[in-house]
Amino acid sequence: MKKILVVDFNGTSSVYTHYLSNGLKSEKNQVKILGKKKPEFLDVFEDCNEYLGVKTGIKLIDYILNWFWLLINYKNFDCIVIQWLQLVKFFKLEVYIVSYLQSRIPLVYIVHNLYPHNSKKGKVRRRYNALYRTCNNIAVQTKEVKKTIKTINPKANIIRIEHGLFFKDFRKNRPQTVPTKCLMVGYVTKYKGVEDALRVVQKLKNQNIVVTLDIIGLGNPCYIDELNKKIESLQVSDRVKIISKEVSTKRMIDKISEASMLWLPYREISQSGVSYTAMGLGVPIVGYDVGNFKEAFGEKNISEIVSKGNIDEFSSAVIKIIENNIFYKRNIGKLFTNDLWKMNKTIIENIFE
Repeated sequence: MKKILVVDFNGTSSVYTHYLSNGLKSEKNQVKILGKKKPEFLDVFEDCNEYLGVKTGIKLIDYILNWFWLLINYKNFDCIVIQWLQLVKFFKLEVYIVSYLQSRIPLVYIVHNLYPHNSKKGKVRRRYNALYRTCNNIAVQTKEVKKTIKTINPKANIIRIEHGLFFKDFRKNRPQTVPTKCLMVGYVTKYKGVEDALRVVQKLKNQNIVVTLDIIGLGNPCYIDELNKKIESLQVSDRVKIISKEVSTKRMIDKISEASMLWLPYREISQSGVSYTAMGLGVPIVGYDVGNFKEAFGEKNISEIVSKGNIDEFSSAVIKIIENNIFYKRNIGKLFTNDLWKMNKTIIENIFE
């Protein structure tokens, strides 16, 4: 039996790590997780994987101490799967540690988004490019990311893995849909195109089309204040509500499930985990044509993907989903009948060939 360690030091996406780890498990593979376990995001699951490592409760200290834990204990495992190395944003030390480890044990780095969100600094991107040039085995989930990684590191073993749906089993407990309720959920930040969403609400209001938009998630207080002023200036205070709170998994499931659609007017992204949450819960999305939105969800009558920045197209797509909500949800119900997470055992097979 192979012992696999999945590394997510900060618990950056506990839900993704949960599903990924379960998909890697089999009679031949035992999987454990190194990093921060966040009960508020995992309490909805009956069974969680075992978490290892240091837990002082102080984020940065735990991050650093768990690197030491890994350097001391890596010999107890047959394979390491790493994701979200966030200190690369500030210096290259983690790049050197990855190089050291992969010379001693099979190691895979999963690329979710190529670069940190909202980061345009050239030196940050150069550090992440150095990481990608260093890694021997790189797992990707989209054609776009695979193509880019191939140009950065032509010699890498690039493994295409699947991003399955989140919370598909929770569909049966879904509350009643509110036909005109639209939703944005997750950390509130500029790259998510919130300003465009507000302009869409204004346009629909001017057309006497009733929609409400809830924007739920933490954000920089200055940016939240800026958005609230924008809401007032656009005269959509009666249609838009910002709830600046951290979103637990249970609350996120409830809020998405009761919405008629999820809005993703992202300006730039490789992929978005919340889109797979919406699909898992049977809720259609409206998004800009960025990242893998069209590749994963376009042209399947389960979503509407429109030109980036086109407020008119986005508004028309919202109307279309309101008028045909049952049609979209029926099609989503037919989506991904196989458990795509289990197909990710190819990560292990690829590096032990």
